[in-house]
Amino acid sequence: MARKKRRALTDDEQTLWNKVVEQVESIESMPPLITQPNSKPAKKKPTAPAPDIQPFKIGAKAQAKASTRAKPPSFVDRPNQTSPNMDRRNFQRLLKGQLEIDATLDLHGLTADQARMQLQMFVQNANRMGNRLILVITGKGNKQFVDEFNRPRSGVLRTGVPEWLKTGPVSHLVLQVTQAHGKHGGGGAYYVYLRRQRAR
Repeated sequence: MARKKRRALTDDEQTLWNKVVEQVESIESMPPLITQPNSKPAKKKPTAPAPDIQPFKIGAKAQAKASTRAKPPSFVDRPNQTSPNMDRRNFQRLLKGQLEIDATLDLHGLTADQARMQLQMFVQNANRMGNRLILVITGKGNKQFVDEFNRPRSGVLRTGVPEWLKTGPVSHLVLQVTQAHGKHGGGGAYYVYLRRQRAR
């Protein structure tokens, strides 16, 4: 059986074929992907230094970055401490019970939920009226309970009031919470020093 005669390539086909051959030759001339054992390793690009991480112990306070926000309320229950939110003279007068109390809230006989709501409304109203120092009476509490960390506590209101003022919706109005002087209830009451009302 006679073989068929091959057809000659057209100009377009020949041009295309030449391009294919050129690409094959260029691939063959490329260096191998696997480096030889004797070849020098490529230099690594310098990386940015890792941030300096300070050691942290459980129970230690983390160092906060400087912020332009208002300082959070300070909570002091020992007379030998100072307040970051009050000048020394006024704070010492507060500890001695010498500052004038503008309003008083007595939470005796209320449940925790009732007391929290009363406290929030009272602080908002006091701030609206321009009061600076209020006295919140909680009582020392006789009932023993265990908190979320399994620590024994006495007095739901006595322990709850500072926490509500620190984390609740009125925390931005509070500068200082301090255990009251003995003549104002001692361990069963708190001085709550409010921020100055801003002029609108």
